[in-house]
Amino acid sequence: MTLTLALVPLDERPACAALPREIAAVAGARVLLPPPSALPRVRRAGDTAALADWLRSVRCDAAVVALETLGYGGLIASRTVPATVEEVAGRWSALREVRAPVHAVTLVTRTPDSDDAMEEPGYWSAHGPALHRLSASLHRLSAGQDASRPSDVPGLPDVPGVPSAQGAGIPGEPEVPDDVRGDFLRRRLRNHALNLTALGLLADGTLESLVIGADDTAVWGLATAELGWLRSWASWLGDGRVSVRPGADEAVSTLVARVLSGGTPVGFSVEAAGPLDRVAPYENMPVERTALGQIAACGGVAGSDVCLVVHVPDQSGADWAVAPPAATDARAAEKVAALVERLLGEGRRVAVADCGQPNGADPALVAALAGRGLLHRLTAYAGWNTAGNTIGTAVAHAVAVVAGQRAGTFDARAHRRLLMRRLVEDYGYMTGARAAARARLGSDPARHDHVPAGHPVLREIAAALDGLRLPGFAGLRVSGVGLPWERTFEVDFDITDNSEEGDGAC
Repeated sequence: MTLTLALVPLDERPACAALPREIAAVAGARVLLPPPSALPRVRRAGDTAALADWLRSVRCDAAVVALETLGYGGLIASRTVPATVEEVAGRWSALREVRAPVHAVTLVTRTPDSDDAMEEPGYWSAHGPALHRLSASLHRLSAGQDASRPSDVPGLPDVPGVPSAQGAGIPGEPEVPDDVRGDFLRRRLRNHALNLTALGLLADGTLESLVIGADDTAVWGLATAELGWLRSWASWLGDGRVSVRPGADEAVSTLVARVLSGGTPVGFSVEAAGPLDRVAPYENMPVERTALGQIAACGGVAGSDVCLVVHVPDQSGADWAVAPPAATDARAAEKVAALVERLLGEGRRVAVADCGQPNGADPALVAALAGRGLLHRLTAYAGWNTAGNTIGTAVAHAVAVVAGQRAGTFDARAHRRLLMRRLVEDYGYMTGARAAARARLGSDPARHDHVPAGHPVLREIAAALDGLRLPGFAGLRVSGVGLPWERTFEVDFDITDNSEEGDGAC
């Protein structure tokens, strides 16, 4: 009997809505989505009432729900819609009427160091960087640190201190107007209260499991402080069904993986050819802790079913979205490839989390793996956006492989397509074709651009991706290329499979 999951995604982008379905397919399961009219569309909020009605009526074995979407209408809406705690919590009450176990994700609100308001309140265009600095100052003061110190600290306390009374007179950033500062802090307070409410839903049995995530964090910032407080509450509750860690867009995929495992945890070891204590850009903890948190989110444990090989952050400051490097460290990549080859030679399942640089794959690593004939033999690969996004995706894919093999439902073709998708998207597009498209458009890489439907650059992107040839993936072709939010940051495409039955060493 096919396992059926109902999914309320963070939004309609492929990373949130399509990737969980592709991961489930690897294990022979299917994912149902709400009607498109109920889902958000960029800054237009989804229909929360329609989403609640759909959840109450859908027939499924388990539900995976992004609480931001059910409560506000989507991820962006959770940052921009003027809803109250009472209104959002009231919408969440529909979860008590779902006729299946509910696994949920909620997020700590980000404070990006950017003046791009595409995904933020309108005042971000004028005050975004100042709000980012204010966020760091408030966290430092709450932890008893000197707010004037630079932010490149080497470590992170597990539980940041509780704000003291002196915080009431915080000088902060004088260029932030009082009304902007007030709105910014009120939204954070509301969202933090709702994150605590989500923990309450887990504690009272409404939720089967809960992931609390955060994207675009930093060592010092209010998101990091809030994650610490939420981690403390999770620890005090003593509930192993909650995972608190960096990451956002991959979170529903990790919960899909948790369901696929069927209560039999998949065991992971974490290995690397470099230091695992490095903190990746846009994160607030060593990459090893991020990995352990993502494994826990997927319901995994320490063990030997899968070896997760982490290509550690290179700390160069390179970023494939905003500051692409001219070259990356080929020697470091070769060491990772050699490690992967050794582990595969020992008969291990190997998942690779390519965290060398954010927002794309390390081309030196892909080349090293391809040169050794290893790409198609991997149990999973990912190299997109933040380290949390990358690691969570690789772990979730690996869990799907193991779960499918255990149950006799493993779909080798779906696995091969997903491996191909990640390589095409993370390496072919994010590392390669995106920069060429932005150069053609004259885009500012520090800001989101706009590419209307039918623009000639879409044909150029499609040609670049269709022309990508990866050893071990003969018969798979890219088609249907598009830009989901009419911007170059992310891409969507289909993969057609005209090959024989998939092979590889999963």
